[in-house]
Amino acid sequence: MKKIVLLTAVFWALPLIVGNLVPGVVSMGESVQAAQEADRKTRKVPAMRERTYKKLSEAQLMIDPDSIPREDGEPAPEPNGTPRDAIRMLLDMLNDTKGLNSYEMAQIWNTLAFGYYTIEDLPNTIRAYENILKQGTITEALEQSALRALFQLYYSEGDYRKSIDYIDRFLALQETLDPNVVFIKATAYYQMEQFDPALRYALDVEKLVVEQQREMKENWWYLQVVLYNEKNDVDNVIRVLETLIKNFPKKQYWMHLAGMYSEKGLDDKSLSAYYAAYIQGFLQKETEIVMLSQRLLGAGNPYEASQVLEKGFKSEVVEQNEKNLRLLATAYTMAQETNRAIDAWRDATRYAEDGETYYRLAQALAQEDRHKEAVEAYINAEKKGEVRDEADVAFWKGISQMQLERWDDATKSFRDAQKLDKAKEKQARQYIRYIAGEKRRQEELRKMLEGVGE
Repeated sequence: MKKIVLLTAVFWALPLIVGNLVPGVVSMGESVQAAQEADRKTRKVPAMRERTYKKLSEAQLMIDPDSIPREDGEPAPEPNGTPRDAIRMLLDMLNDTKGLNSYEMAQIWNTLAFGYYTIEDLPNTIRAYENILKQGTITEALEQSALRALFQLYYSEGDYRKSIDYIDRFLALQETLDPNVVFIKATAYYQMEQFDPALRYALDVEKLVVEQQREMKENWWYLQVVLYNEKNDVDNVIRVLETLIKNFPKKQYWMHLAGMYSEKGLDDKSLSAYYAAYIQGFLQKETEIVMLSQRLLGAGNPYEASQVLEKGFKSEVVEQNEKNLRLLATAYTMAQETNRAIDAWRDATRYAEDGETYYRLAQALAQEDRHKEAVEAYINAEKKGEVRDEADVAFWKGISQMQLERWDDATKSFRDAQKLDKAKEKQARQYIRYIAGEKRRQEELRKMLEGVGE
């Protein structure tokens, strides 16, 4: 089975935005006080004093002036320094811990995380968040914020084991599990190539969605597809893909489903999936259009195969070359659309590098009793050369010449066929004798008619 490469970006865009990282600092003034009051209902934490609050506000202003709440149209306040100045000020505050309580310490580290993240210093961002958790009693909201940031940061750094540890700590604080976070845990196990736990948590995501009456996201379904694929569980890959396609009918899913049907030997379903992708306009490459036509032809749907090609030619997606035109002509021939087949064979001869295409044109013409044109095509096939069976060309040219009563030319063609293939000697000799007899009969008839005239 073809291995699917899963990119993290497909499943989860890391939401490391300022508001998520430092919720306790971004909302200043009354919103901070309200948040503290709400937290005190579940945890008793010390209050933040005015002096500390002012310094944190000053630091936040230096880190990101736009994060300070203001009225519409009011310009952002002017900071007294840069984000690096803010970091230095906050570190100085930590060095002077006299009088700082655990909640104030935690908020200083929280604002430091904001600063470090702003200057793209991820190692120190991580260190700052971990220091939040080392403080004494802090608000539950701040603890959850730090845990969320840490599992995101460790995930982005590729340390999936630590990311999972922090996810577990985060989930332990939740009254209702968030499918988004469980999904991230599943992808972390996938990244470590631990497919059994990855699948278990991917299925837990679906259970949570059902319980919470939510909608499954596209990438939540697709993670199941990838994991079942890794476990070579084709039946479940098909089952989930069929569900996924109902809600997210994308080309990659139709093509994947077609491949899985083929792997199970369900050729009709495979072709149906491939054709469904075509009907929805997903097949835009020449190779895809030609392959679909070939598969339709092989499945006994020659007319549909011809129409797929015709549409490809019209849209100029499919190039008009000998190979593609021969495929079109073959489709029309099998569909018993002989006149259209003749047109296609004739078009193909413009690109012919050997005599085979002329030979096929000649046969189509002969089938419609257009023997004069057929003879010309047979002659061109012989001139072009490199046909599969030269004896066949000569033999069938003789048949068309005989239909035109070109007795001498037909006799020569049959004799050429005898020389080229001994297997045709008996049949050719029979036609030669027939021609000789027919010539005698016509000569006697001519003489008789001349005698009557006298």
